[in-house]
Amino acid sequence: MGDIFKEHLVNRKRTVKDNIITTLIIIAALILIILIAPFLGTFFVFGAAAIIYGAYWIIQRQDIEFEYILTNADLDIDKIINKSKRKKALTVSVRDFEVMAHVEDNNHTHEFDGFEKTLDYSSGEAGENTYAALFNYNNQKVKMIFEPNEAILKGIFYYIPRKLYIKK
Repeated sequence: MGDIFKEHLVNRKRTVKDNIITTLIIIAALILIILIAPFLGTFFVFGAAAIIYGAYWIIQRQDIEFEYILTNADLDIDKIINKSKRKKALTVSVRDFEVMAHVEDNNHTHEFDGFEKTLDYSSGEAGENTYAALFNYNNQKVKMIFEPNEAILKGIFYYIPRKLYIKK
């Protein structure tokens, strides 16, 4: 088959929790502006601008995307914050996966019990292509949730055909 290189980008969807956090950040910024107003005097405008910018910066950090890059048997997952800052989230060999199946696959529910840590690199909503993989990472049994596209699934299937259960 030769070398495999596939990539896919997934946007994390905003949740009710994200909206509550955004609202609390705005309220906290307004309260902070009101509290510091008497102490800043003529520098109030600069202080208020700094607080508003800080709140905006924190809110923008909630815009998260995940990029999956499959290079042969290595799966790299990068976290992209506000479409500008990239951070390596995970690198794992798919050959280390004990099992990989759709998150709603009832035939493999028992295999996904007993994990120590969950890594969620998905959009946040279970869909047609939301899969879970179980593997050991840093001496912990890890359950990873992610959303590979069909090309990445085929690439993973090439390396672990007996451990990957594709939803039909």
